[in-house]
Amino acid sequence: AERIPMQALLTQQWPTAITQDPACANKNFRIPASQHTNAEKKGKIFRQSSLLRLWKERHVVVTDDSFMFWYSSQTDQVPEDVIALKKATGVRRDDGFGRPYSFIISTKGAVLPFSASSEEEMEAWLRVIGKAIVRATTTEWDETSDRLAEQQGGE
Repeated sequence: AERIPMQALLTQQWPTAITQDPACANKNFRIPASQHTNAEKKGKIFRQSSLLRLWKERHVVVTDDSFMFWYSSQTDQVPEDVIALKKATGVRRDDGFGRPYSFIISTKGAVLPFSASSEEEMEAWLRVIGKAIVRATTTEWDETSDRLAEQQGGE
């Protein structure tokens, strides 16, 4: 997934891959946590830091245009980081991080570990992120899976 570092968010100097991507050309990534109007799912999950490998609770928003924003808190005005899920190669459960309800988002060059608060929450995040990855990497989105989930009582 294409990650947008905090310094770039503050200075508006986005990585070349983001700025040259037509889907990101007019995208405002400086959205306050509470003002996402196109959220597919939002809530608190833990994210493992890349340097010290510490688990930190974050407020995460997955949008219907397949971006994943995370914030230190729900009141933050600027995201701590953003992932373009079209750059992800998958999302799956991964119990190898010593935390319950862990899952990873895979990319060609990185693995991003997360942990939910329950089995049900983890399954909900896996569904929403997986759907966002498929939608971002497919030219024609088929809503059949949404209808099936609704019939089965899912999201």
